[in-house]
Amino acid sequence: MKKNNYPSLYFFFFLFFVHTSIISQQLHSLKTHELIHRQLINIEHANLMSSLQVQDFQGRMKPIHTLSLELLRKIYGKNSYRYYDKNNQKQTLTPTQVFLGMQYKPDSWQLINCIKIEKKAIPDLKGLLKITHDGYSSPSQFFDFKGNYRLKEIVNKAYETAPGKRNAFDKDIIKIDERINIVWAIFNGQFLRIFPKKGDPDKKWYAPMNPEIELPNEDSKFYEKIIPTYFAQLTEGQETKNWNKANETVQLLKNFQEKNGADVLLSKEKVRWEIWFNTNNVFFLCMIGYTLLGITLLVLSFLHLIIHRKNKLSQGIRLLIMLITMVFFYHAFGIIIRWYISGHAPWSNGYEATVFIAWVGMLAGLIFAKKSSFTPAVSCILAFCLLGIAHGSLMSPEITNLVPVLKSYWLLIHVAIITGSYGFLALGSLLSLIVLLMMTINKIMKSDRIDETIREITNINQLTSTIGLYMLTIGTFLGGIWANESWGRYWGWDPKETWALISIIIYSFVLHIRIIIPKNFLYIYNVCSFFAIGSLIMTFFGVNYYLSGLHSYAKGDSFPIPSWLYIVVPLAILLSILPKLNFPRKNHRIKKPATLDA
Repeated sequence: MKKNNYPSLYFFFFLFFVHTSIISQQLHSLKTHELIHRQLINIEHANLMSSLQVQDFQGRMKPIHTLSLELLRKIYGKNSYRYYDKNNQKQTLTPTQVFLGMQYKPDSWQLINCIKIEKKAIPDLKGLLKITHDGYSSPSQFFDFKGNYRLKEIVNKAYETAPGKRNAFDKDIIKIDERINIVWAIFNGQFLRIFPKKGDPDKKWYAPMNPEIELPNEDSKFYEKIIPTYFAQLTEGQETKNWNKANETVQLLKNFQEKNGADVLLSKEKVRWEIWFNTNNVFFLCMIGYTLLGITLLVLSFLHLIIHRKNKLSQGIRLLIMLITMVFFYHAFGIIIRWYISGHAPWSNGYEATVFIAWVGMLAGLIFAKKSSFTPAVSCILAFCLLGIAHGSLMSPEITNLVPVLKSYWLLIHVAIITGSYGFLALGSLLSLIVLLMMTINKIMKSDRIDETIREITNINQLTSTIGLYMLTIGTFLGGIWANESWGRYWGWDPKETWALISIIIYSFVLHIRIIIPKNFLYIYNVCSFFAIGSLIMTFFGVNYYLSGLHSYAKGDSFPIPSWLYIVVPLAILLSILPKLNFPRKNHRIKKPATLDA
């Protein structure tokens, strides 16, 4: 949270801790499962509450299930809360159970280890906080008995440091401070914006106990009494195991929303699909599917190339390609559902664009699957890498409203074409990696079949790269038209524009190597194509997260260079050199097939 908000934070936390100090002293002796049990919300009731709609601070309407999931990911880092019961059996709480429990019995949750602490920050914070072995701490640990914020000085120093000069510890501290802020806001019901005001020109919804809202008498009484009544019914449900009254109150809240906020209310069908999308984790499952099937297909393709047992291996390859196609369609289904839920084309941010590029890369691989089984195998590896990045800590899967400049039909056209080009171009570059591996193997085996396969994959590489280059060029041109409509100029040398142009130049050079350097074309082309992927990485990831510009997500904030680059780059250079090294050869040649397109 921002520095100028600290006085209000300290004041409210001080009141909160004074109010709960006596109870907290009694609760300190309870174990985690006992603290959870005293506020445990019935799962069926939590599922019913999950479909109640809420408005986030950006104005997006969503079911409470989505809001709960997003908040739990931010403060806990996982999609559900895990703990051990009295029998030492692992149990889980759904996001909605956690979200409701934090507001129903905050005195329990202030003692539960639910705030994630970054691993690198743990050694520096152990003197101030009690941190579990798996890297979690409780909200109460961040304040002493007088309500003083224990991280105050560290947080102040982090915020006072210019964004570009913050080190990893400063950024970790800011993340932890934001989690504390989120937990405090949940305790105070600030996220529970479930009350619409009929006729509000801003279509704003309000949380409980908000002094800004003015409602008619009948609605005012409902607004003032419904949440205290609901919490009393939760207590009754816990004691009697009868949750009917609490369920009826949820229905009353839904009726209130339909009466006063129908103009922005989501349809029941959209709410159901959004909850389904939240719980099924489509793209993560696709990542697992692509990984397992892609690696298996790659191994079988190499075996088929080397030992040439047609019947058994060919059947296995066909089956794997069929299964990959099924995962591909499931991936497409997930993109369509996200499109339906968000109400706009699902490539408006880094996460969505990365998921879409993975899908386009798979499409390119399946288009050329008949020419070579290596193509869908490499596409799977590409999709796995991209989906892995999408589900990493750098990107947020949260669905958000579009910023004004993106509310244009050009989002559907320009962004789809230009990001789709990355899938075709990246596939071409990764096919070059396979060719360089084959060239190295062929230095030992000297096989005619490998020679022909190298030519075949190089031809596919040229086709995918050509398609990708056309798309990238057209997309850049269309982007200029959109820029003129939005900003009054066609080209402004924005970092994204500049690096798109650089990528066009680099891939144009790669595709013309046959003419420029005809001697030893296969080797030189594949080396250049392999390293050309660096321009795509810079265009998509580097610009978005390292440079400041109109297309940047990070606005120029300094991000650390990933440590894996120091390993991958030398390995890539070594791999490009290996085909030129001399290896002892085996004196046999595998007969090439009669029908192979050179």
